Amino acid sequence: MQPVTRWLPKELLPVGLMPLIHWTLAEAADAGLKRVIVVTNPARPILVDVARDFVGPSALEIVTVEQERPAGLGDALLQARAIVGDDPFAVVLPDNLFRGPNQTAEVLEGWRRFSTATVLIAEIAPEDAYAKGATGRARVREETDGSLRVVDIADKGRGRFDTASLDRAVTPIGRFVFPAEIWDEFDDLARSLAPGAELDDVPVMQRLARRNALVGVACSAQFFDVGVPEGYHQAVTAFPPSVSGRRLDEFSRVESP
Repeated sequence: MQPVTRWLPKELLPVGLMPLIHWTLAEAADAGLKRVIVVTNPARPILVDVARDFVGPSALEIVTVEQERPAGLGDALLQARAIVGDDPFAVVLPDNLFRGPNQTAEVLEGWRRFSTATVLIAEIAPEDAYAKGATGRARVREETDGSLRVVDIADKGRGRFDTASLDRAVTPIGRFVFPAEIWDEFDDLARSLAPGAELDDVPVMQRLARRNALVGVACSAQFFDVGVPEGYHQAVTAFPPSVSGRRLDEFSRVESP
C-alpha cells in the first residue's frame, strides 16, 4: 500500500469515510467481545488516538500495547501476552474487511463448539486472486460432525494469492481464535529463529494443522483484502461515503438464518 502507508498507518485508511480500525472494532463489539488490545507502533501514535476515539453500538474497552519494531504477527501477539494471560483470545486483523455476516462471531462460535484453535477460511477463485494477498493455500477435510479441519497450510508467497491453477483454492485469513496453550508454540518457534528473523503466525498454524488441531470456519461474507491496492479499491467501491452516515452495526451484524 505504499507510498501512502509510509506516512499513514494502513489501519487508518478510510473506507466509507471511516478508518479501517473502526470497522474492525465495530465487528469485534458486535461479536460480543468486551475488550480489544490494539498493538501499535510507537513511531505512529496517531493509531492510538484514532482507536480510542472509536464509539460503537456497545461498550468496548480498548487497551493499547506497543510493538517496538515490526517483527511479525506472532511477535505482535506476544506483546499482548501479559494482558491476555491464560485465557483464549481472538485475533481480528484490520486488513480484512467483510460485507455480510459477522465473521468474528462465526469464528468464535466455532471455538465454542470445538474448544480448538479456529481460523476463518476463504475460498478464492482464480479471477479474484489478483485482489488478494499472498497467503498460503490450505487443505481442509470435512469431518463427520460437519466441521472443517485444516490439515495443511503452505508458506506465504509473494505478490498476490496463487490458486495453483485450481478452480477454487482455500486459504486462512485474518480472523482466528487461539487457546492459551498457543503461547508455548510461539515460545518454541521463537527459540528456533535466526537473529532478526520475524516471528509469524503461519508456522504456528502449520504445526496445529499437522496435529489435526486447527478447525476451519468457511467464510460466509464477501471478503475484501484491503492490505493490497486492488482489494482496497474494491472495498472503497463497495462501501461508498454515504455508508458513513449509517450505523456501524448495519455492516457487522450477524444475519439470522
